[in-house]
Amino acid sequence: MGPSPNAGSIRFTPFVLLIYDWYVIRISAPRVWNCSTEKFLLPFFRENFSKRHLDIGVGNGYFPITALTDIQKSEGVQRNQQITLVDLSQHSLDAAKQRILSHHPKVDVRAVLADAVQPMPAALQGELFDSASQYLLLHHMPGPTAHKAQAFRVAKQHLSDDGVLFGATVLGKVWEKAPNGYRVKTEKKMSGLASFALGFYNNRGIFDNYGEDPGVFEDVLREEFKEVETHIVGMVFFFKARGPRR
Repeated sequence: MGPSPNAGSIRFTPFVLLIYDWYVIRISAPRVWNCSTEKFLLPFFRENFSKRHLDIGVGNGYFPITALTDIQKSEGVQRNQQITLVDLSQHSLDAAKQRILSHHPKVDVRAVLADAVQPMPAALQGELFDSASQYLLLHHMPGPTAHKAQAFRVAKQHLSDDGVLFGATVLGKVWEKAPNGYRVKTEKKMSGLASFALGFYNNRGIFDNYGEDPGVFEDVLREEFKEVETHIVGMVFFFKARGPRR
């Protein structure tokens, strides 16, 4: 018996995945969350994306597909690529795998149904990757920030000694990085569009991020990894952690 879906994962229906590029990538990221896909989200993914990659929270496969296409254009050849897709939505797994193979048929792709905060299935136990991503995932997960951060500990178990975990998640308030950590930026209110979207998504269980605390995310990452970098663009929190502590 597979893992139980949550309120966020069940929203990834075939129709939602069909409009994902338009709605999430082109509209929501730049216009609602004030974080351009082309300027920030995609370059960050591409620069940390290795030849042996674990993609946790796959959407419809947009980020690995686009990164592979860009790398192929810049290098002139298609690199020897392995991608393991992990998600709590079978619809997402099927759509992402099919889409990756339709664009890059030589890529070695696996799809694994799993919960990001639970130990990975037996099929992945003992396997190590050079990179793992959690892209636009955490804000969909239910529970407090500390519970969601368990996903970092799970991913760490599947990274090589120099492996990197990276990701981006939408925050529920306007935060800023201060000398002593993260704090809510009280003098700057979020846009009306962002406020409406957060209310709509949180009230329906699509998001659960009103209480999200990027400081908690950073603290857990520093407990689990030797090198940690975090920053915020608009309402999106970016993180990168290298060298899992054993």
